[in-house]
Amino acid sequence: MYIEHRQYTFHPGKQPQWVDAFGSHGFPSSVRTLGAPSLGTFTVEVGTINRFVFMRGWDDIDTRDAGLAAREADPQWGEFKKLAAGCIASQEVKMLKPTAFSPIQSAKDFAFKRTIGGTGMVVDHRTYDFHPGKMPAWLKAYEELGLPVQKRILGQLLMFGVTEIGPINQVVFCWLYEGLGDRDRRRTAMANDPQWQEFGKVVGGLGALKQQTVMALKPTAFSVVK
Repeated sequence: MYIEHRQYTFHPGKQPQWVDAFGSHGFPSSVRTLGAPSLGTFTVEVGTINRFVFMRGWDDIDTRDAGLAAREADPQWGEFKKLAAGCIASQEVKMLKPTAFSPIQSAKDFAFKRTIGGTGMVVDHRTYDFHPGKMPAWLKAYEELGLPVQKRILGQLLMFGVTEIGPINQVVFCWLYEGLGDRDRRRTAMANDPQWQEFGKVVGGLGALKQQTVMALKPTAFSVVK
């Protein structure tokens, strides 16, 4: 499986226009023509603002070209492009491979089930960059020591992927919370947990991490994850 991860950054003031057009025209066209499920559509609440983040799942990457061609020929997609013209300042696309412990393993089997409480949602979107050759040891320690603590204390893990195409030596993962307050309380409890502190000691000795980037995302009205 591939997780196609896309980030679009807009000219200031243009994001609402693009999101409205995508919700009314682009998203329905994509669902109808691509044959690959959306894994969530979000706007950035904290981080690089004027940005839209979305993910799509592909079990058979060879179907992607045919799906994109079908969408380009779809009149509704053409109308979306007219409505959204001039909004985007930059785009980034990368392909991720889910890790063995990622909740999302198959596109065709994906059906989001919310397990966090409340009715709101904030997505803690994290990108970790590693020094070459150091990522496998960090992932092993995380799966064995860090992830069990996070599953016990944090919110809901949506996905965890490693870049296959794009910036390599990078992982991207998303935790779901009821809100920023819920996130802060849970992460404070995690920081005080002895098992998490032991994990920190282990990975600290690896010298693996080069950079960490965190964004807080909000689901769009048409997101399947919300």
